[in-house]
Amino acid sequence: MSVRVPLHGWNYDYDVFLSYHDKALCKPFAAALYSALTQAGLVVYINHNNLPTGDQTNFSAIEASRTCIIIFSSSFDASKWFLEELEKILDCRANIGQVVVPVYYNVQDYHVRSQKESFGKAKSMRYRAALSGVSNMLGFLPWNFRDEREGINNIVHDLTRFIEDKFFFVDKHLVGLEARLQDVIQLLSKKQSQDTIILGIWGINGIGKTIIAKAIYNQMGSSFKGQCFLHLNVNKYFQHRNDQVSLQRQLLSNIYKTTEIQIDTVESGKMVLHKSLHRTKIFLVLDNVNNLEQLNALCGSREWFGRGSRIIITTRDRDILRKFEVDHTYRMKYMNSTESLELFNRHAFKTLRPIESYTDLCRDVVEYCGGFPLALEEIGSSLFGRSVAEWQIVLEKLKTNGNHVVMEKLRIGFDDLQHEEKEIFLKIATLFIGMDKDDVIQTLNYAGHQPDIGLRVLVDKSLVTIDSKNRIGMHTLVRAMGGEITRQRSRGMAETKMYDVFLSFRGEDSRAKFISHVHSSLQSSGIYVFKDEDGIQRGDQITVSLLQAIGQSKIAIVVLSRNYANSKWCLLELERIVEMGRTNGTLVLPVFYEVDPSEVRYQTGEIGKAFEYLISTISVDEYTKRKWKTALQEVGGRAGVVIINSRNESEDIKKIVELVTRLLDKTELFVADHPVGVESRVQDVIQLLNSQKSKDPLLLGIWGMGGIGKTTLAKAVYNKIRHDFDGKSFLFNVREVWKLDNDKVSLQQRLLSDIYKTTKIKIDTVESGKMILQKRLCEKRIFLVIDDVNHLDQLNALCGNRKWFGEGSRIIITTRDDDLLSRLEVDHVYRMKEMDDNESLELFNWHAFKQPIPSKGFTNLSRDVVKYSGGLPLALQVIGSFLLTRKRETEWNSVLEKLKLIPNDEVSEKLRISFDGLIDDDMKDIFLDIAFFFIGMDRQDVTEILKDCGHFPEIGISVLVQQSLVTVDRKNKIGMHDLLRDMGREIIRKKSKEGGKEPSRLWRYEDVLELPKDTSTLDVKGLTLKMSRMDSTTYLETKAFEKMDKLRLFQLSGVQLDGDYKYLPRHLRWLSWHGFPLKCTPSDFHQQSLVAVEFKYSKLERVWRKSQLLVKLKILNLSHSHNLRHTPNFSNLPNLEKLILKDCPSLSSVSSNIGQLKKILLINLKDCTGLHELPRSIYKLDSLKTLILSGCTKIDKLEEDIEQMISLTTLVADNTAIAKVPFAVVRSKSIAYISLCGYEGFARKVFPSIIQSWLSPTNSILSLVQTFAGTSCLDITDEQNNSFYCLSSIFEDLQNLQRLWLKCDSEAQLNQTVASILDSSNTRNCEGFSTSASIDSHSQVCMSSSKNSLTSFLIQMGVSCNVANILRESILQKMPPIGTGFLPGDNYPNWVTFSSNGSSVTFEVPQVDGCSLKTIMCIAYSSSSSSPDNTTTEGFKVVLLINCTKNTIQVYKIGALLASFDEDEWQRVISSIEPGNEIKVVVVFSNEFIVKKTTIYLVYDEPIEIKKTNNHCHEPNENIFGRLFFAIPSLARDVMISRPFWFCLAGIMVWSLSHRRSEKRRRGNQPILREVSSIHELSLDKKPFG
Repeated sequence: MSVRVPLHGWNYDYDVFLSYHDKALCKPFAAALYSALTQAGLVVYINHNNLPTGDQTNFSAIEASRTCIIIFSSSFDASKWFLEELEKILDCRANIGQVVVPVYYNVQDYHVRSQKESFGKAKSMRYRAALSGVSNMLGFLPWNFRDEREGINNIVHDLTRFIEDKFFFVDKHLVGLEARLQDVIQLLSKKQSQDTIILGIWGINGIGKTIIAKAIYNQMGSSFKGQCFLHLNVNKYFQHRNDQVSLQRQLLSNIYKTTEIQIDTVESGKMVLHKSLHRTKIFLVLDNVNNLEQLNALCGSREWFGRGSRIIITTRDRDILRKFEVDHTYRMKYMNSTESLELFNRHAFKTLRPIESYTDLCRDVVEYCGGFPLALEEIGSSLFGRSVAEWQIVLEKLKTNGNHVVMEKLRIGFDDLQHEEKEIFLKIATLFIGMDKDDVIQTLNYAGHQPDIGLRVLVDKSLVTIDSKNRIGMHTLVRAMGGEITRQRSRGMAETKMYDVFLSFRGEDSRAKFISHVHSSLQSSGIYVFKDEDGIQRGDQITVSLLQAIGQSKIAIVVLSRNYANSKWCLLELERIVEMGRTNGTLVLPVFYEVDPSEVRYQTGEIGKAFEYLISTISVDEYTKRKWKTALQEVGGRAGVVIINSRNESEDIKKIVELVTRLLDKTELFVADHPVGVESRVQDVIQLLNSQKSKDPLLLGIWGMGGIGKTTLAKAVYNKIRHDFDGKSFLFNVREVWKLDNDKVSLQQRLLSDIYKTTKIKIDTVESGKMILQKRLCEKRIFLVIDDVNHLDQLNALCGNRKWFGEGSRIIITTRDDDLLSRLEVDHVYRMKEMDDNESLELFNWHAFKQPIPSKGFTNLSRDVVKYSGGLPLALQVIGSFLLTRKRETEWNSVLEKLKLIPNDEVSEKLRISFDGLIDDDMKDIFLDIAFFFIGMDRQDVTEILKDCGHFPEIGISVLVQQSLVTVDRKNKIGMHDLLRDMGREIIRKKSKEGGKEPSRLWRYEDVLELPKDTSTLDVKGLTLKMSRMDSTTYLETKAFEKMDKLRLFQLSGVQLDGDYKYLPRHLRWLSWHGFPLKCTPSDFHQQSLVAVEFKYSKLERVWRKSQLLVKLKILNLSHSHNLRHTPNFSNLPNLEKLILKDCPSLSSVSSNIGQLKKILLINLKDCTGLHELPRSIYKLDSLKTLILSGCTKIDKLEEDIEQMISLTTLVADNTAIAKVPFAVVRSKSIAYISLCGYEGFARKVFPSIIQSWLSPTNSILSLVQTFAGTSCLDITDEQNNSFYCLSSIFEDLQNLQRLWLKCDSEAQLNQTVASILDSSNTRNCEGFSTSASIDSHSQVCMSSSKNSLTSFLIQMGVSCNVANILRESILQKMPPIGTGFLPGDNYPNWVTFSSNGSSVTFEVPQVDGCSLKTIMCIAYSSSSSSPDNTTTEGFKVVLLINCTKNTIQVYKIGALLASFDEDEWQRVISSIEPGNEIKVVVVFSNEFIVKKTTIYLVYDEPIEIKKTNNHCHEPNENIFGRLFFAIPSLARDVMISRPFWFCLAGIMVWSLSHRRSEKRRRGNQPILREVSSIHELSLDKKPFG
């Protein structure tokens, strides 16, 4: 017989795969069955060769079979090959919809299911799982028939009907099926027989919609010309565009039994279906639809179908049926008690009646299941063959955890909800069952929700019901599912404890005479108690915030009085309290007020009567009643305080307060179930907290992206050291609490009450709270943690500055925003890092397997998940917990595939907080553009592209970095965590789905194919398609882009375009095409708006055959274009800044008009092996900063004209044929970094070696050169964005430098560069590390020490003048130990003073009329934690002078400060500081020195004319030899290179040095070190710091 069209397009070679494990008993039966199936026309594969060895198990045959028959017999041997075969069959069932039919030959089915008799040999968990999985499917018992032949015929008959698409396996004895079947058939028959009828079957997951649909299909389908049952989970397969098309193909092929009709896209499929189906009377079932888009694609309207057609749609969302305008909706009903009991018995006992001793237990289970078929079947099957004791254990477990299979099935409906709908559902499930709908809406409105829409959605999705009396209801299992979700959330939020105590009481009994005394006594003891501020009697109403407060309290005190159980709301409170005690760590303390604990436990006495009265007067379901009784029983069994006939109530209250105080002190914050990697990070933070030896308060920030573990780390640190302080407080989740005005004051009140253990000090407003906190907190040594800060106002209100706190206090702030920490000027920032691979794998294993190592067979899958999670703890926990119950590899693979397309909601919501907190849409758009297109690209390139797109990327990217959403590395490359990238893509996907429009940014091939064809324009701003190299080439029509007028960003890889290029958008700003296939760009391609073009690995031979004037083009990258023979005409690229032609071996020359690139910054010709020489015009590029020629093996020289490149800072020409360094290179005033002829490094270090190479190796000039090179320095005043060679080397070699001068292009780059410099210098515990500074050769360093170990340093920077000398002497006289320590104040206009506590001073340079700045003096007072005699300068690290206005960084070490430089050089430093500039001076010492105070003097004198004859002295990158050579006329160059000249020059230089030093000693201007009794000259060979 011919092979039929398979389900969702799978190609089947066989109708049946016949599997059996026992050739002794099974083989004759299997042979007979094989013969009968073959005679019926079915293609059967039977595995009967060498079964014991297992080597012949044919997995490919299983995959190629439509159905599998598995024969079980009593002779089961648990062979490995059979296990592998079972697992493969189950995999195919899960992945390709294969139908599996077990046949039980000479064995009971329950023996297989429960592994009894011979099946007990299956010891491994894998085997047991496989046997259970197969035996739970509907099958055949041949001995139930009169003889074996009849059994075989029955199997063949039913299987043949299924193969012919006319029959589904439905249990013929399914309880309650017949009545429901007739109801649906009656609805399908209401209209005239020639009318098309569309019927919806609506109900919750697991209620039996699909079974009803199958039964109707079996009964009615054969009477129609065409039949189709799309029963493979339409919802699941519609997540992928290819599968949507596959379902359309399946529908068409099932109706017409052909695959010749082709469908390429969903839209074309609609047209084909409409055209093909409208003449045919068909019977169609669409199973498990949850989106209107699915219906539009598969059955657009009734006009699609022939007269008399019948279409059935099963769904859990009634709104879909309403919008599709179905004719009838059949609502699935739960089973009644009789039906429920019968169905349960069939699964639990395989009979209609239960075993007598199990009767009561059966009724309990049936009551728990509430008529839900799935629960009855699953729980019944799990209880089959178990003892009464085991039943009781399972029942108790069900009350708390539920059945996993049932909960997962129900949760599908919950997961489909939007965030707002989920929150409303959970509040209803836990709080509002049985309440009037209008009351619930009013309460939810007050809580900030939109309940009208939310309730309607929940009702439509069968999750909530509203009865005739307007009361809200919910199935008990759905409610249990909601409770379980809430518990899971609570585990993750266990730390959010806003209150110390929650008081639960019955107002009528005890409020006036007892509760108020308890409340006031607790408050007087500094215990923060939740109080109902509205004064509502607990027996009347309840609020959402009140019940939420229970979960936010550390201890719940339940005052159980006589009428406590007479209040519905008290019992709701109690239920919540017990729940939080069980799942959230809340301590429950019962107070038995005039009642005996046993009466509460067993609901007897007065409280029992009150409970029974309540139950008799209100409508409450059995589930709720059982929950209340359980709560009373549990709280009644707890140890507490009993107050009966008390004579001294005050003493009783005192005992309660003392008990609560003890419990609170013992309460540690919950850190994590599995704190992997936490301890090492705790030690790092504690080390930072202890690094400051002084008694000053220390502020530490913990900074990182959402979900990385900032709060977890802070809690662990808090638990570790909280007892070391006089007071402590942990303010959780400040970001969320701050949103409510009242809670702003509550945070201040909480902080005060935590520290002083009292609530008598009242705070009325935030401003008054600041004053009170500032006054009170400084009295104690406290430990404060402020968690999740996202706004400066929060810090100002809770820890204004370090002066608020007492000596030795420690304050930790966790935040996602680095800028907040800089503004607060914290002492340290601990930057959270992702977990490494080993930590990630261990944490994931704990959550996925409940053990530190993965289960067998899951190691590689676990590593895949860990790789996806990127070391983010939140993702590892959430995904691991989700996979905990997934025991099959196919399920794991499915989850991973889904995660790549649709990220986990819980992880995305956490990460999205930072995105939602961005201040404007421009920053959000920049983030999304980076997430889609620019990860890994140079920051400056991205800035140029986005700026031309109308964005403001300079500030935008800086903010994204501060918010931990984007990273920028030392090579200036933009990065982003993979999960943040996926979150960005998910934001676009959801926004597109909600708006019903195409996505604004496209990155999936399927999305491009599904773009609407009937619109005039498409709102697509960016498109990136990166196809795998393993795939065949992908082709797109250029005409598809004609409507994308707004497309600005376009990236292709592994894609080719067919058609005219004139259809491509005219306003592209960025074009990146990896593997561009043409020899030149087409002339009809409009490129005038392009800012950046990247054609890597292209087939280009020339870029443009006909040149175009591209005014906007700034970046051209043609790297790895191996066929490129010609460079473009550069005269048409007037604004080009970057030219990258790496690895273009066919390029033999560069166009001579390259000299016309007046704005070029970077030229990279690396590995252009065919290039012979550079055009002379290239040396005219006076804007070029970086030239890379490495690997150009045929270039043999650089011209002396290179000195014309006055901006060139980086020259990389290694691995070339150049044999000699041109003299012009050494003479260059700009080159800072060089790699040429074996010399590599900073120019100041390399040039002396180059010069030495020109001389005889025996010449004594070597020592002279080394002397001059002793004070290493580097001045880089040009922007270094395009020269990562230079910057990265600076950071690597910083320890070898004595001075450094950098200019940055933005504040963000300034901050980033300084952070890198400080990291390289190992300066860990200095204040104010947000920028840097410089010092000069004429500076003077003085140091003196006092008896109290206080050391003062005087650093003088500037040109000598009379005023400076006078001030200097005055300062030295007043410095300890000689003077009083009180320094001179302002003496305008001679000098002005700025002071600050700590090691940094920030000031604005004033305008002093008639005077010019001559000198800067810096005095720093520090103390040493080591020996008081430690007064050497070894503790001094570096002084930094930062010009925040000009974005310059000057760094000077001790060696530079003590070196001899001429006044012209120092004048250059001083002259760079202008009035109005914001300057920051930072003095950095080693860890054992603590800077107490820093004072700055700006010294002025009458202005003098500065000689400009030696302009070369002002150039930052000048070197000693370059200056000397530059001063010589060009005609004397030959003389300069001669050996006699160098001998003479060396002598002159040695004499000049000795003469200048003697002159300085005579004038008293040499650097001095003043100690208690003597002055010591600092040695020039002092070791550089670091």
